[in-house]
Amino acid sequence: MKNQAQPQPRGLFLILPGQCFPTRFIKPWLHCDFLLSEWAPNLLEDQHHQLKLVMMIRSLRSYAEELRNAGAKVIYHPLDDERSGDFPSQLEQARSRGSFSDLVHFEIEDVFCANAIADIAKTLGLNRKALPSPMFLCSREVFADYLEHEPRPRMASFYRRQRKDLGLLLTADEKPLGGKWSLDAENRKSLPKTLTPPAPGFSRPGKKTREVMALVKSRFAAAPGDAELFCYPATRRQAERWLTLFIGERLASFGDYEDALTTRSEVVYHSLISPLLNVGLLTPADVIHRVMRAHERSPVPLNSLEGFVRQVIGWREFIRGIYHHFGREQSSANFFGHRSELTGHWYQGSTGIAPLDHVIRKTQRWGWAHHIERLMVVANLMNLCRIHPQSAYRWFMEMYIDSAHWVMGPNVFGMGLFSDGGIFATKPYICGSSYLLKMGDFGRGDWCDTVDG
Repeated sequence: MKNQAQPQPRGLFLILPGQCFPTRFIKPWLHCDFLLSEWAPNLLEDQHHQLKLVMMIRSLRSYAEELRNAGAKVIYHPLDDERSGDFPSQLEQARSRGSFSDLVHFEIEDVFCANAIADIAKTLGLNRKALPSPMFLCSREVFADYLEHEPRPRMASFYRRQRKDLGLLLTADEKPLGGKWSLDAENRKSLPKTLTPPAPGFSRPGKKTREVMALVKSRFAAAPGDAELFCYPATRRQAERWLTLFIGERLASFGDYEDALTTRSEVVYHSLISPLLNVGLLTPADVIHRVMRAHERSPVPLNSLEGFVRQVIGWREFIRGIYHHFGREQSSANFFGHRSELTGHWYQGSTGIAPLDHVIRKTQRWGWAHHIERLMVVANLMNLCRIHPQSAYRWFMEMYIDSAHWVMGPNVFGMGLFSDGGIFATKPYICGSSYLLKMGDFGRGDWCDTVDG
């Protein structure tokens, strides 16, 4: 199903939570009625962290205002309006009132949600038109072509292709700036005791955000986290300011300390834009454009610039492609045959292993941890404890504000646990206490013996 340059007669445009893309992407479709619903399956199908629920709902409400300001007719179903009915009923009501024959939407990443929407549309006799998602730079067709020309999917080969296709960080003869495609080997420093990263610029929620916080707190009381602690951007203007602060205050040191483990900073020098990308408040194209423009005006170290670019145009896009081609295979695999289940200590941060408890408590509070905390602390210890892949996967989906099936599936099954047997990873990532002590500022203790067995 392809986007059409000139849309056909008036239809129903479905915007799901997490698809709050800049309105320039929907300008050709402003003749449609826009349906936005907090009852959508991708919001209610799984248990989410309370902070994620606040972000998804508040950003969707903010986006409805954007659409109205752009001249669109918006049909909105809030979660606190019990008269709305369930999601299929909302679609049926909208179709009946408008006599629509077409249902337009952006590509849906969650396979479960995509199938649910397809089934509803078929039942209602609606013709679906799926538009390319602004959430990614590499189309599904381009990734499929990449797989046809590679014996096995590897991040390194995909990333090289992305750099060339997008014309980023290249010399005149299409060689990598700095002589290497990846400068990751330079980005493995621990945080010096004398260095204090800047605060990330968390914001005080306004009235509309506080209303959503109260809704989530009451309706999803059993979910991890605490909605009352929400302090993230939830509108496009806030998200753009968040990115500006990262570029100006943390990007230059991002590379050196991106792997650092510390109790002295929640964010270190990371951008923490993954949840903003995953709900559409930022797009990868806009992020890369702004970062490269900022670098032209005021250059930052190449290892920081390349490391950040690699995460956005490389890893994120690669993982999405892996999900759509290998997701079912990954979710059913259990390469090591692990069978143990998680106890309550994994949610409370009371395991007795200092680095793990720190990351768990941080995750409960912020709904976020950086990639090394997730990979080398949490996933590593889940593997050492022989946790069943599905139990581990459920934990990651429930605990992070940037969780989504397309990103958590490959990251957990493929990278974190190696439970898929190596579809794209070359080895399991396992470490003992020595690595955690080297990269962090945790004191040596009995937990070291526990980790090392």
